[in-house]
Amino acid sequence: MQLPGIPGIPGAMEDPVLREKAEKEAERLLEDLKKEVKADIKDIGTLRKELHITVPAKVIADHLDHNYDELRHDAIVPGFRKGHAPRRLIEKRFGSEVRESLTTSIVGQSYFAVTDKHELDVLGEPLFRIEAGEEGVKLMEFDEALQHMKLPAEGDFDYVCEIEVKPTFELPKLEGIQVASPEIEITDQMIADEMLRQRKLRGRFEPQVEGGAERGDLVIADVVLMVDDKEIKTEENVQLGVRPAALDGVQVPDLDKVLEGAKPGETREATCTIPDDYERADIRGQKGRFTFRIHELKRLVPMPMDEFLQRSGFDKEADATDYFRMMMERDRDEMIERAKRARVEAYLLEKTSLDLPEKLSARQIDRAVVRRMIELRQRGVPEDEVLARADELRSSAKQDVTRELKLGFILEKAAEKLEIEVTDEEVNTAIAAMARRYNRRFDRVRDELQQQGLLSQLAERIRQDKTVSQLLEKAQVTGVKPGPESAAEPT
Repeated sequence: MQLPGIPGIPGAMEDPVLREKAEKEAERLLEDLKKEVKADIKDIGTLRKELHITVPAKVIADHLDHNYDELRHDAIVPGFRKGHAPRRLIEKRFGSEVRESLTTSIVGQSYFAVTDKHELDVLGEPLFRIEAGEEGVKLMEFDEALQHMKLPAEGDFDYVCEIEVKPTFELPKLEGIQVASPEIEITDQMIADEMLRQRKLRGRFEPQVEGGAERGDLVIADVVLMVDDKEIKTEENVQLGVRPAALDGVQVPDLDKVLEGAKPGETREATCTIPDDYERADIRGQKGRFTFRIHELKRLVPMPMDEFLQRSGFDKEADATDYFRMMMERDRDEMIERAKRARVEAYLLEKTSLDLPEKLSARQIDRAVVRRMIELRQRGVPEDEVLARADELRSSAKQDVTRELKLGFILEKAAEKLEIEVTDEEVNTAIAAMARRYNRRFDRVRDELQQQGLLSQLAERIRQDKTVSQLLEKAQVTGVKPGPESAAEPT
């Protein structure tokens, strides 16, 4: 939620004097709302609440008057000296802009006033309930919701939004954690897996004209969601992995079975249940049906070994094997470090009493998925595998998603207690490391993360990594002999 501009004065927010005025008015509005705003708060699930917020007419009228007075003082109106245009002319000329700007301010500041007044530790941004005509009641993010909100000509202004709140819990002891440091043996299978990973990174998805879809393939299809024989949503040329997945927040755990064997030109169907937090409130909890009209089938083909050897500068496969063995031996310390970090995380999970809801919301699941995706990208896992693991986590057993979500909450609270922060330089260093692993340019990787809205999550992941590092520094680390689990990477 950002500070709105000043109506009638283009580029006003770039003027430091006018910007200071706007900031002071936003602060004044916030303080007024903390005293006057009313809120009816209901629990709609574990860690989920509904806020019915009412802004009194008096607050709206007072701030409309103030905004018109300020605009009359600063706006330039043809035919009048600055500050001398009649109030009625100002209202007629800029009325819609003033009310639109005040709507933005009132919605944002009343929400902050309620969460502050009632000490709600909110997770993420609110979703606003909006009546969207034939589509019924939908949940929308702030910017989209504002397009449907208007201040009334008279009377109070109210709206409803849904939020998620952070759980309350106590951290376990953070010093002296017992950590066993494993010895890791580099095996032939580990080397073969790394070489295949490198070939996949250089491979590509190629159209398949023969045979049907197999697990791990990509299917390009038009997707239609139906509820009670009514079309809810249609998307064309959607790229689907042949694996369990969540589509538009709706779980389709048997999507792999539905799509396996499918060929271009065919239609497949999958049943589903609309989740309790779906954007359209009127169909929540109902049975639905996805229809997939398949246009194209693609399969990831790793770069051929001969081409991989030639492009990488190896004369024969044995030379490549020796090289990757040397590189993995060099990276052995990193593998051991990951194993030790996994044991710190296991301790935190075991020793922290934290109950999460039986039914996780789509946003809660996405939060856990994004955490895992960033970790995999930091390790250079091929993008198709990252997406596959993300889909698997979205549709996996509740305990897998809960583990990721719970660990994120614990590490966030531990970071706050240890006063750990992240700098822009640390974020850029992490992006540069990702770019090297994927053989890509820094600016393109950063731009993609920004477009996907993942920069803040990357910063949070770095903060959590620093937290685990600090806990390791204070841990009691002992060595163990290599065993069958020693060479395995922590999941």
